Amino acid sequence: MADSNEKNCYEILGLSDNADKERVEKKYAMLVKQYKHKTDEYGTTNEDLEYYNRITKAYNEIMGIKGDYSDTDPMNIIPYSIRRRFQKFSATIENYKMLICGILILCVIGLLTYLQLKDSFKEDINVKFVGSFSSGYSETEDGYIDAQIRDKSEVVNAPLVSFFTVVEGETSLLDSTAKNAAVQFRTEFTTGALDVIIIDKENLDVYINQLVFLKLDDFLEENKDKPGFDNLELYSYENSGEEKDLTESGIYAVEISNMAFFDGMNLEKRYPQERQTMYLALARTSKRPELAEAFAVEIISTNKNN
Repeated sequence: MADSNEKNCYEILGLSDNADKERVEKKYAMLVKQYKHKTDEYGTTNEDLEYYNRITKAYNEIMGIKGDYSDTDPMNIIPYSIRRRFQKFSATIENYKMLICGILILCVIGLLTYLQLKDSFKEDINVKFVGSFSSGYSETEDGYIDAQIRDKSEVVNAPLVSFFTVVEGETSLLDSTAKNAAVQFRTEFTTGALDVIIIDKENLDVYINQLVFLKLDDFLEENKDKPGFDNLELYSYENSGEEKDLTESGIYAVEISNMAFFDGMNLEKRYPQERQTMYLALARTSKRPELAEAFAVEIISTNKNN
């Protein structure tokens, strides 16, 4: 004989206490169908939800099923267990949203930093042509001469070459492009992004007092007995003694106009031959000074005057 609790369950479903399980299943299915029809048409109220949970609890107790009656949307096609996990996950996100936002911001910054620096991990030396030089292959494809230097050099494997072209009569100081290029050049040597600078005489005169170049006196003394270091044309600077003159007296560049290293490369020289000069200087802030000096020795060793 069914106990009083089971009787209540049968009564909730509108059945007699001796109804078999097949009858219980059919009656429950009918009640759920009626419930769904009503809530689909008029919406679910708290009373409707309470009714649904009541008949479901009664049905489960009769059938011996353990159930959770806290579902606020029992007709949802997504299982309640999945929705409940998602709700817990959402609550966790809400509680830690500031921490998560901070982590995401750091990840984005890290990614952007990596994208900016990834090329710097590839090249072993940065060479800047300043003044009346450009890539003879294409104004926008500097990489072509990179490959030529890489193939010819025995000391560098992945040179990164760029150009800052400033030719007398072609560029105005008021030109925004020239200003931007000048700012970029200054930023590069300030941050240590440059190693070797190939520059013409006119621009060498302009930049000598901006603390761009490394003094070469010690470098020349250490390598004076190596091939190519005889008969060098040197760019010497004498400090004027003025308060604004921060550059020390000394040698800051070596003329390489007669060096054979760049012969045959796609390097365009903008001035007429009789005016064209090429000076090699080392960036004062280079992060790879030994490699920069080795590359300079390699270029100077091709001196045609010897």
